[in-house]
Amino acid sequence: MIFIINIIAICASFSLNHMNAIYWGAVLPVLYAIVVAPHALIGRPDMPRVVIKKTLNDKWNNAEELAGYIIKYWMAFAYPVTSWKKQRNSVILYLTSFFLGAVYVSKELFMAGMILFMIGYILYHMSLRVDRPRSVYASPEFREGSDNESARREWELAAMSIVAFSDLYPDDKPLKDSSNQVSEDGDVKLLLAKHRYDNGASWL
Repeated sequence: MIFIINIIAICASFSLNHMNAIYWGAVLPVLYAIVVAPHALIGRPDMPRVVIKKTLNDKWNNAEELAGYIIKYWMAFAYPVTSWKKQRNSVILYLTSFFLGAVYVSKELFMAGMILFMIGYILYHMSLRVDRPRSVYASPEFREGSDNESARREWELAAMSIVAFSDLYPDDKPLKDSSNQVSEDGDVKLLLAKHRYDNGASWL
């Protein structure tokens, strides 16, 4: 839907003779950056941080690390069904923003161009964060981490955090199903045995 609306707005910007038509294509990226992006970028959880850490402490021996990762990417964990759509939308809109920014600068609309470049920058960073845990978990490069130890470490954090997030909402079936699916991964089973008390981990 965002893609279609965006195409229509861009076409209108370049085909209509209205004096402000050129700005119509910028409306959707600006609104998305103002309304949706802050939640993804700020990482503000929907429950107190103290509660998150206490809940995870009861089940994980690396709760502090997991809590930090979960809080940082809260939107991705809290909305697993729609986070990939938000990632796709943010990619579409940051490309649109950079394109329109270049068009405005070429037409000597420098202020509008700078604003669109800034909006594009915001949406670009949103695209990197809004579905990052699952993108990292699904990435063979992060899983293998043969040339990058930090990439492998983030893969482990992402995998464990998907499981750990369901501990915060034990009655949420979609989250539980996602957790169970990840828990069946052979590599993840080893991580759970090392860090999750229910799976045999020891206190550190």
